[in-house]
Amino acid sequence: MAKEMEEQMIEEELQSPSKTGKWLKIGVPVILVQIIAAYFLASYLIIPMFFDQANAGTKDKAGTEEQAGAADEEADQNEDKEFGYIFKVEDVIVNPAESRGSQFVLINIAFEVEEEDDIAELERREPQIRDILIRIISSKTIDQLDGPDDKELLREEIKGPVGALLKKGHLNNVYFVNYIIQ
Repeated sequence: MAKEMEEQMIEEELQSPSKTGKWLKIGVPVILVQIIAAYFLASYLIIPMFFDQANAGTKDKAGTEEQAGAADEEADQNEDKEFGYIFKVEDVIVNPAESRGSQFVLINIAFEVEEEDDIAELERREPQIRDILIRIISSKTIDQLDGPDDKELLREEIKGPVGALLKKGHLNNVYFVNYIIQ
C-alpha cells in the first residue's frame, strides 16, 4: 500500500507542471513588457521633459523665443566671420623627457590663421613646424603634459614660435585635434 501511494504521488508530480515552469511562462514575459514600457516612458516622456525645462531656462534668460533665435543666428554669423582658416599637422609622435623611450605622446594639431595665404606659408614651412613641435614636446615630462592647465601652457608655448613664421598677428589659435599619452 505504501508503494502504491508513492507511485501515485510520483505520477501526480510528473503530470502537474512545476512552479518553475509556470514562472518562466508567465513571469519572464511580464518582466519584458515592464522593461519595454519603462524604456518608452523614459525615452519619450521623462527625458524630453528635462530637456524642455533646460531649454525653457535658456529662453527665459534671452527673453522671448524669437529673441533667443535671433541671438543664436547672430552669434553663429559672428563666429563664422571670426573663425579663420585651418592648417593641420598630423601624427607628431614624440618621446617625452625622462621617459627613456618607454612612453610616447601622439599629437595632431590644427592652427587657425587669418588668411588663405597663411595656409600656403604653413604648408611650405611644415618641416620647421614639425621640428618646433618635436623640440617643445620632447622637452616636457609626462607630468608637464597630462593636465588641462599643462595643455593650455603647451598651446601658448607652441603659438609663439609658429606664429613667428607668419605675419604678425595672423596665428589666431592652436587646437589639439588628438592628444594621446601612452
